[in-house]
Amino acid sequence: MQRRTLIAAGIGTLAAPAALRAQPRSLRFSLDWALGGSSAFAIAADRLGYFREEGIEARISRGFGSGRVPVDIGGGAYEMGFGDFSSMAKFAAENPQVGMVCVLMVFDGLPLVAVARGDGPIRTPKDLEGRHLAAPEGDAGRQMFPVFADFAGFNASSVRWTSVSPQLREPMLVRSQVDAITGFISSTVISLKGLGMPPERQVIMRYRDVGVPLYSNCVMTTRRYAEANPEIVRGVVRAITRGVRLMVQDPAAATATVKQVEPLIDLPLETERAEVVVKEMIMTDHVRRNGLSAVERGRMAQGIEILERVERFTRRPSVEELYTDAFLPAAADRAMS
Repeated sequence: MQRRTLIAAGIGTLAAPAALRAQPRSLRFSLDWALGGSSAFAIAADRLGYFREEGIEARISRGFGSGRVPVDIGGGAYEMGFGDFSSMAKFAAENPQVGMVCVLMVFDGLPLVAVARGDGPIRTPKDLEGRHLAAPEGDAGRQMFPVFADFAGFNASSVRWTSVSPQLREPMLVRSQVDAITGFISSTVISLKGLGMPPERQVIMRYRDVGVPLYSNCVMTTRRYAEANPEIVRGVVRAITRGVRLMVQDPAAATATVKQVEPLIDLPLETERAEVVVKEMIMTDHVRRNGLSAVERGRMAQGIEILERVERFTRRPSVEELYTDAFLPAAADRAMS
């Protein structure tokens, strides 16, 4: 029955080997954040059967910060996940025995931002010096804040942090309980809008605008898992790639699958969030020209060097250690234009 169902459901490109389709395997997969428009590509891959066509029974869980994902995978809570590459690099530098590796770069554009109230005293990144900020401990914007401060030319250690749950971060800024918050432009800016603070009443400071060249979120796992389960990893990469392509072509259709899982979401707001993800993070000029996960090794090496300097790594992981293209589908299947 399982074989007949899967064969009947097979559609589109990136079809999995028949032997793998006949033997479904369970996979624990962590997202970076709450289920919403920003993760619509992964939810769509699940709800539309892309994982099942690869012979994978994916158990997708919400995340609590893209910087926490490599820690959770390294600790054995998940086999694979979608999280921040720079946080993964930091974790790998400190825990080389775990062997963390990126197998698909999804967010070519850096979405990290610090956001302040438009009616407050903060106008530029340097104005953050000595201020009170809030974010979850696993938030990539918080973890990479020293890099942002280094490029913007202010003292990151002068900032006072309050650790909050994801649900409290934006409300604290709306209530003026903190001076600024960090996060993804797709999460923080859109969530503030949902709370009555539209972008024109926000001071949005993009990390990339001060020159930070870092890569962002990717699909990651451990080398041990990838070497033991190469077809599973290839199947996950194919399924996620199909989900990303759908989200690029039709953000509303991708986001509609999230509504099936989380009926209480604000569908128009989450669709707008998905559109921001496509515009700001996925469809960069580089991806338009070269397709998804066409990683520029020079850029990645530069990012690792920056992280080593700012984060004071005890050792510098190499590009080859942190990224592999061995599990990618053909270039034609990764074309996003």
